[in-house]
Amino acid sequence: MNSAASHSPALSPALPALAGMDARLLRLLDAVLDEVHLARAAARVGLPLPAAASALERCRQLLRDPLLEDGGTQMRLTATAQALRESVRQLLAGDAQAQTASPAQHAPLQAAAAQRVRILMPDYPAQVVAHALYLELAAELPSLDLEFQTWLGDADAAARLERGQTDLVLGATRPTGQLRGREVLQERCVAVMRRDHPAAHALTLSRWLSYPHLQIACHDTLNRMIDEQIAMQGLRRRVGMVIPNFLMAPALLQGSDLIALMPMHCVPAATAAHPVALTCLRPPLPLEAPPLRLLQHRRHAEDASVALVAQVLERIVRQRFDGR
Repeated sequence: MNSAASHSPALSPALPALAGMDARLLRLLDAVLDEVHLARAAARVGLPLPAAASALERCRQLLRDPLLEDGGTQMRLTATAQALRESVRQLLAGDAQAQTASPAQHAPLQAAAAQRVRILMPDYPAQVVAHALYLELAAELPSLDLEFQTWLGDADAAARLERGQTDLVLGATRPTGQLRGREVLQERCVAVMRRDHPAAHALTLSRWLSYPHLQIACHDTLNRMIDEQIAMQGLRRRVGMVIPNFLMAPALLQGSDLIALMPMHCVPAATAAHPVALTCLRPPLPLEAPPLRLLQHRRHAEDASVALVAQVLERIVRQRFDGR
């Protein structure tokens, strides 16, 4: 049956992609073809389930086939997957022989795995997700390095993504041109002030405009939306202070009459070490916070490392901020 399958039309487009896979993907694919079960395959090759799922998705993209399909009571291999079994084993056997004959030939594979993924996002939520992101990725792919870059706003992030100066952007940047992305969090905008602020009990538009505003410069998208809303009503506001990032905001708001408008996820949660006594109210404007989007350039469509970081980052963001 294997001999007949090797001449199946379904196999021919998959062979070049199969030959270009690295040993890590081939080992997982071999285990999946034998076990017909992702969790068992992951355990067999010693990969955490999220990393195995990401690797399997990479195999599916390269081979242009789902590989596993619903068989009713259990999963089963697709026709293409069945036809690939012998070829996968031969490639793995050849790779093992090459390593035995010349261990130095394996060095390029190790070097390719030692990759750095650059991430751009505001300081908040970066402060919340960075630790969890590092711990999970260090367990799944120890050779992967992460670089959190300095956030200068959505416009700058889009430009740097276009120029290839960063790999992933988490912000309010819209996907245009060669940038692709998806919404990971639909946020609400809140007016933030100290709890005993004179306007805290009744925040009308006129009272809001009578106090100085704290503007966070790095959120250029939201700042533009606020200014447009105010201008449409023929009004003006006074920006009493401009700061570069969100982490500076709590102490300034707590010790003054300043009022800030920001997405709810950017309001730092109170902790025992850093108590934050702030009030969050509905803005006195019909204003919705722009959604938080995860973007990358199309040039990274086939980059497994960027895909893995994006997958883990999106899950952590949803876990930490959804419902706030």
